Amino acid sequence: MSANIPYTKREMQIIKAIHAIDPGAEISIKSRINNRLDYKYGGIVFLNCDAITWDEVMDKIDEEERRPY
Repeated sequence: MSANIPYTKREMQIIKAIHAIDPGAEISIKSRINNRLDYKYGGIVFLNCDAITWDEVMDKIDEEERRPY
């Protein structure tokens, strides 16, 4: 059985971390990975805000994984 979700688990972790850091951030997901930065960021493009650093995203994902609940 598969989940009815258009993103992978990793992409969802990245999207949720970005939303937790900046709830007003508008992002878009590229349909095609063209270079190393696209691969690193999962093809995420920031539309109307300052880009969030990759370290901040990774810290937020690690923080979420360490929660006891």
